[in-house]
Amino acid sequence: MQLGSLTSMEAAEIEDEYEEVQARIERLETILGSESELLSVVKEELLEVKDEYDDERRTSFIENTDEVTREDLIAEEDVVVVVTEQDYVKRMPVSQFDAQNRGGKGIIGGDVKEGDRVSKVFRANTHDYLLCFTNQGQVYRLKTYEIPEMSRTARGKSAINLLDLDDGEEITAVVNTDDFEDDESISMVTRDGYVKRTSAAEFENILSTGIIAARLDGGDELVDVKVTDGSKDLLVATRNGMAIRFDESEAREMGRTARGVRGVQLEGDDEVAGMVAAADSEDRDLLTVTENGYGKRTPLEEYRKQSRNGKGLVDIKTGDRNGQVTSVKAVGPDDHLVIMSDDGQIMRIRAADISEVGRNTMGVKVMELEGADGVASVDVLPDASAETADEDEAE
Repeated sequence: MQLGSLTSMEAAEIEDEYEEVQARIERLETILGSESELLSVVKEELLEVKDEYDDERRTSFIENTDEVTREDLIAEEDVVVVVTEQDYVKRMPVSQFDAQNRGGKGIIGGDVKEGDRVSKVFRANTHDYLLCFTNQGQVYRLKTYEIPEMSRTARGKSAINLLDLDDGEEITAVVNTDDFEDDESISMVTRDGYVKRTSAAEFENILSTGIIAARLDGGDELVDVKVTDGSKDLLVATRNGMAIRFDESEAREMGRTARGVRGVQLEGDDEVAGMVAAADSEDRDLLTVTENGYGKRTPLEEYRKQSRNGKGLVDIKTGDRNGQVTSVKAVGPDDHLVIMSDDGQIMRIRAADISEVGRNTMGVKVMELEGADGVASVDVLPDASAETADEDEAE
């Protein structure tokens, strides 16, 4: 194309643009010169905005709901709480721990300082009220979210900053609870085999300095605590592998300062390891875990009911391979277990991965331990589908 033709095309574009600008100037002057025309344009543009952004309101007006508390700002989630013998405590989200295969080493769950070791691990919801029972028979109350959330490798915070513990006082049992039902009781068992039930109503008002949960004599210590409703059996297990099951009504309700009644006869240097509360109709197993990392599941129906203050039946064989019993729990095959060692290793496994066998057997390797490490504590993560079903039934 010749240069002249290019120049003509450029001139035509400029003329067209000039005419458009002139027309726009004329239109704007018309709008500015007429109030009715200006309002018409404003109305038209607002209608266009409405058409583009017209949807349901995303905010709402509500009545005053009082002050926003710290609890309102805490998300509800399930956590694992770890307590050491020297009363360092922390919480970690359950979601940090994936299920592993039986017999693994687990992962680091806490940096336990020299001379200390893990004593208790349990599951709770951040909004749960916790009743913390100590070896000296005292009970304290706090919210789970008051326990500091820390990483897996953190040591934790001294419980003295949360609870008014005396020297030598250790947390040995924890009950997760909201409002107790009228017919519920707190069932307790001591190291020397004494069992006591006290109405849950006596634990509703707990001082910041704690209150007495049980009277202990002769250096005895509180070992385990369960919430019962009068229709349960209590199964008390010992460190040397014995277990006795009896109706909870055989231990009548007593006041907080009472000692209780003898639940099991202990031979030699045997001690109580833990307690399970179970109903006759429950299709569940007794999980028994030993200090050397072995364990088994046995149907609860295999433990026949006896009278309290007996020697019980053989639950598991203890000895050099297994070591003594560390923990007993009532579990279903779909539950998960959180197992923690003295040195702070933690692992999560499926209850179904542990073999279901009869009483008086050795069990299988549950957790691989190194050196002088041992299993410190076990807790149960209930089957999520079962919990959902229970909630739906309640509604």
